[in-house]
Amino acid sequence: MPAEKITDTRQARELCDSLDITCLPGNVPIRTGPTSGAQTNAEVTIQKMINLHGEQHAWAVLYALTQSENHHCDLTRDMIGAISDLFCRFPDWRERLGEFCDALDIVDLSSLREIARRGPGIDGRSPKQRILLAGYLQVLLWDLMEMDEQREMVA
Repeated sequence: MPAEKITDTRQARELCDSLDITCLPGNVPIRTGPTSGAQTNAEVTIQKMINLHGEQHAWAVLYALTQSENHHCDLTRDMIGAISDLFCRFPDWRERLGEFCDALDIVDLSSLREIARRGPGIDGRSPKQRILLAGYLQVLLWDLMEMDEQREMVA
């Protein structure tokens, strides 16, 4: 069954506007620099996320990337998808959004994106960066996000 083609991205645009994120066409690269505001070319990805998981989930994903320090240029399709995957896998991480943002501040997402870009692909194809990013982030954030629960289980 073919994937649903998203043509109406009005909700995604409105959500991005509420977080001061500029939506660019999908084929336009995100500009990075000290004067560049938050930008994304992942409007369709955001709309799919809204359709699948709801607007609050999508808001939390975008909030995490825009409110953590120096990550406003990491609003790529793969990074947005990776954070969404983590929130689906660990719903309590989304509920503890402030702690998640603090933990995310520790991670150099630009370097992580570069590692994922050069990561292993399958059958000579390019790597699935979203999957690699979600896995890397889970490993890097696990101790910070699960520390309290682990202490309670031991006590």
